Amino acid sequence: MHPSARLLRRSIVAVVVVMALGAALATPAGAATDPEEWGDTFCTATVGWLTGASQGIDQLLTDAFDPTLTAADGKQLILGFLGTGVDATKAYGKAVKAAGVPDIRNGAKIQAAILAGINESTANLAALEKAAKKMPLEPAAAYKKSVNKIGNQFSAFSDPWTKGMNKAGKLDKGTQLGDILATLPACAQLAGGSP
Repeated sequence: MHPSARLLRRSIVAVVVVMALGAALATPAGAATDPEEWGDTFCTATVGWLTGASQGIDQLLTDAFDPTLTAADGKQLILGFLGTGVDATKAYGKAVKAAGVPDIRNGAKIQAAILAGINESTANLAALEKAAKKMPLEPAAAYKKSVNKIGNQFSAFSDPWTKGMNKAGKLDKGTQLGDILATLPACAQLAGGSP
């Protein structure tokens, strides 16, 4: 190979390496996400999670009033509902986490507050699922007591999510993120508080 061709090849390799390093340094690890992109992902995931929960509850209530339902069938309905809820809430948390940190003031704190609420709500559902697995089928009074206890605890499983959302709202100084979310079609269903 001719010395000038070798020099040209080395120069090209050096330029490519320098450009690659420059690109890596220009985009910091964990770079923040555009607030509109973050909001679209967040709202889509939230609406999906809330809608799924609402549909799951409706189906559970419909199935629970089947006159042929046995205690064993009822237990399986509860376990299926809670298991689906755990999986859906985990998936929701993963989607929100994958959205990244919104590029706004306190974005990382807002993201952390929301994720903490989702994670704690997931843990609450998992604990209810574990308790449901231990539900006695007999005597009937013990079964009914277990069902009522799980039902009462279920009504509060999402309290940590609500707390996380409230904390995120307080961290949104000047409602920067709130104002952006209010303009996004994906967030329209959340404006009324429910899908």
